Amino acid sequence: MKKLFDIKGMWILGSVLLIFIACSQKKVPLDQQQFIALLIDMHVADGTLAQTKGYSAENEKKNYAYYNSVFRKYGIDRAEFDSCMRYYSAQTALFSKLYDVVIDSLNKRLTDKNRVLNELRSRDSVNYFPRLDTIVLDTAHPVFTIVVDSLQAGLYRFATTIKFDTLDKGKNNRITAFFLTPDDKDTLHVREIKVLSDTLQHLYNWSQYIDSSYNRLVVKMVDTDKSKKQHFRKGRIWGTTLYRPYISSKTEQRLNKSAVRPERAIIEERASEFRRNIELTTEQTAVTEAEQEAVPIQKNTETKQTPKKK
Repeated sequence: MKKLFDIKGMWILGSVLLIFIACSQKKVPLDQQQFIALLIDMHVADGTLAQTKGYSAENEKKNYAYYNSVFRKYGIDRAEFDSCMRYYSAQTALFSKLYDVVIDSLNKRLTDKNRVLNELRSRDSVNYFPRLDTIVLDTAHPVFTIVVDSLQAGLYRFATTIKFDTLDKGKNNRITAFFLTPDDKDTLHVREIKVLSDTLQHLYNWSQYIDSSYNRLVVKMVDTDKSKKQHFRKGRIWGTTLYRPYISSKTEQRLNKSAVRPERAIIEERASEFRRNIELTTEQTAVTEAEQEAVPIQKNTETKQTPKKK
C-alpha cells in the first residue's frame, strides 16, 4: 500500500512539474529566430531614422509608419512586439545570447557595406584627364583643347593651375567646357571660368553632374574672343585633374533632378513660344482675310457713288 502511495505521489508530482513547465513556456508571437531577425531589422530602422535631423510632428509620423512596416513584415503589431520583449528579456541568459547573434549580424553587414564603400571611394583618386604634364601656351598655340571620352554618369570635379609669364592681352580670357552626347546632338555647357591676365599663379575649378546621356567632355584653355590682331601669349598650364568622387544615391537623385529641371524649363519655354507663334500667325491670317474682304466692298461703293455725282 505504501509503495502504491509513493508511485501515485510521484505521478502527481510529475504532472505538476509538466504543467508548470508548460505554463512557463507560454507561446509568443515570434520564435527565437524570428525575434532575432526582427531585432536586426529594428536596429537597421533605428540607424536609418537617426539620419533624420531635427524634431517635427511630421518626422514622428514617418518614424511610426517605418516601425509599423517592420512589424507588418513579421505579421505582428506593437503590442505583440512588446509581449515578445517582455518574454525574452525576462530570461536574462537567453536574451543575452540572442543579442550576441544580433550584434554579430549587424557587424557583418557593416563590414560588407564598408568594403563596398571603400571600393567606391577608391575611384575618387582616378584622374580622368588624359594629360598630366605641363601644357605650354604661346602665340602659335594660344588655346589648348582636350577631349575626355568614355565618361559615365556622376559628379565631375575639374581643377587646373594657370600662370602667364607676361601680362596677357587676350580679351575675355576664360576656360570653356561642355559635355556631349554620343551623337553630338545635345550639349551640356559648364559655367565659364574667367581667367585672370596677370602674371600670378591661379587655381581654377568647377564641378558638374551629368546623367547617362553624356559621355564626352571638351575643355578649352585659355579660350578668348577672336581678334584680327594676334596677341603675344606665353604661359603654362599644369596640375589639371578631372575626378568623379563618390556620392550617395540620395545625392545623385537630387543632382539628377536639378540637372533635368533646366531641360524641362527649356522644353516648356519652347512650347509656349511655339504657341505664341501660332496665335500670332492666326491673328495675322484673320487680319489679312478681313482686309481682303474689305477691299471689294470699297470698290463697289465707289462705283455706285460715281453715277450719282454725275
